[in-house]
Amino acid sequence: MNTASTERFVSLVGTYEIDPLDAAAFARIATASVDQTVNKPGCLYYIASQDLKQANVFHLAEGWATQEALDVHLGSPDFLAMLEQAFTLRIVRREIYVSASAGRTLLG
Repeated sequence: MNTASTERFVSLVGTYEIDPLDAAAFARIATASVDQTVNKPGCLYYIASQDLKQANVFHLAEGWATQEALDVHLGSPDFLAMLEQAFTLRIVRREIYVSASAGRTLLG
């Protein structure tokens, strides 16, 4: 469902601060999560990035066509397994925001 434009969608933006000793392990989990998620039905985009100034801080950005598509992802076995792996690490801080977005348009 990767489309150039949409009317409305659900966005999720998150930040994880990880103990520096666990940053490499979290980076591997985040990379695998992108590979598993980006082509799921209703996924418009799914990005995990490592902060350039603080290597133990990771930013997540997701776009889903509907709340239902996000809910299916959040309950999927692969996501739950990834979350279980992440929670074995020392997470210093975690902030996640979910919101309804007005829409998006591909520029250019």
